[in-house]
Amino acid sequence: MKIEDLTSKSSLGVLVEGAQWGDAEFYGNWLLAAAKAEAFWKEASLDPDFAKKVDRLSVLTIPDFGMAATFFLMGLKDNSSSFVLNFNEGEGEGVDEFVMMADMGFFVRTGRGYQMAIPADLNLAKVKAAALTYAQTEDDEYYLHPEVVVPSWVWVIAG
Repeated sequence: MKIEDLTSKSSLGVLVEGAQWGDAEFYGNWLLAAAKAEAFWKEASLDPDFAKKVDRLSVLTIPDFGMAATFFLMGLKDNSSSFVLNFNEGEGEGVDEFVMMADMGFFVRTGRGYQMAIPADLNLAKVKAAALTYAQTEDDEYYLHPEVVVPSWVWVIAG
């Protein structure tokens, strides 16, 4: 498979790199942090004022950070330490969670893409702020724009 960076609009996505393959301690702690983010999300969703501000997220996707974290780990299996998250593929599985998780510190920007990280000081306020930031990308046609929050590259994937 050949991946080229082009200016034509094709497929929008990001390269995500994990920790060293087999680093069970990192991945275990990363999954525990995702479970914590999920618990904070559920708590935040009970606040009617907050729920109203992020209603588009709940209508479109109902974020599940635990499920998304598992999905991302499964993406590592093909290359052992990295994957490309395609923003346009199908329904863009995991994209909404990725955008919010990057804002929470689960993914940090590197020169080549994003590196998985264990977020520092994850709390309810950070989860709410990440959701609000993403919800504010909604346009007049009610679409959310992940590329506004998470800088990405345009990729052409040719067989």
